[in-house]
Amino acid sequence: MKRLLFIITALFLSHLLTYAQDDTTQMTAEQMSKKRQDPVSGLRSIFLQDILVPIGEGNANSFSIQPVWPFKISKGIKLITYTIIPFQWVPPLYHTGNSISGLGNILFNGYFAPTHPLGKFTVGIGPAIQIPTRTAAGLASNRVSLGPTGLLNYAGNVFSSGIVLQHYWSLGGTGANKVNEFSAQYFVYYNLPKAWFLESNATIIANWLASSGNQWTVPLGGGPGKTFKLGKLFYVADAQLFYNAAKPELVGNWQAVFQIQIIL
Repeated sequence: MKRLLFIITALFLSHLLTYAQDDTTQMTAEQMSKKRQDPVSGLRSIFLQDILVPIGEGNANSFSIQPVWPFKISKGIKLITYTIIPFQWVPPLYHTGNSISGLGNILFNGYFAPTHPLGKFTVGIGPAIQIPTRTAAGLASNRVSLGPTGLLNYAGNVFSSGIVLQHYWSLGGTGANKVNEFSAQYFVYYNLPKAWFLESNATIIANWLASSGNQWTVPLGGGPGKTFKLGKLFYVADAQLFYNAAKPELVGNWQAVFQIQIIL
C-alpha cells in the first residue's frame, strides 16, 4: 500500500509540473529515448526504481524515488542534482533474526557540467552527500557521509555508454556507522527501432571496511526498455536481471531492477 501511494504521488507531481516542459514537447519518442540516456542532458524527471536481491533468509527490497533537476549556474555551466530517497525492507540475516524496514539514508549527488557537450562526450563533477535519514539502525549509518562524484558519457546514435564514479566517507562513526565506500555505476545502451532499447545499467560497489571476500559487489546483466509518450509527458520503462559475479557472503547470486522514469 505504501509503495502504491509513492507511485500515485509521483505521478500526480509529474502532471502538476507539466508547465516545466520547454523544448521537449516536439520531440519524438526516439529522440527522447536517446536524449535521456545522457545523465547530464538537463532533463527534469522522476525515477521510480525497485530493486530485489536475496539477502540472508529472504529477498531484500529497495524502492526509491529519484528526482533529477537541473539548475543554470552561468552561461556555460549547469548543475544537475540527482537525489535518491530509498524505502527499504531487509529480511532476517539468520534464522533467529528479525526483518527491518523503513526509510534509508538519502543520497544527494550534484554534477557541475558544461552547458554544451564536448562533441559526443559530456562530463560532470561535484559532491556526493549521504544524509542520515534512516528510521532503523540496521538500514544505514547514522553519520553524514560525503565525497566526490564524477561522470563521463558518450552519446552515439545507436550505441551510448558512460560511467559514474563516487567515493564517500562518514564524518566519524564506529562499527556499522563508519563508512568508506566506492561505487562505479556503468551504463550501456543499444537503441532499437520504435524507441525500444537494450541496456545494462548497474552499480559496482566496494565496501573497504568489510572483511576480505565481502568487500565487492559486481552485478553483470541487463534487459530491455522502451520510451513512450502519454499526453504531454514522456515515460521510460525498463527491467533488468543481473548475476552477481562478486558479492558478500550473505548476498544472493542475482538481483532484479525495475524502473519507470517520468520526464517532466
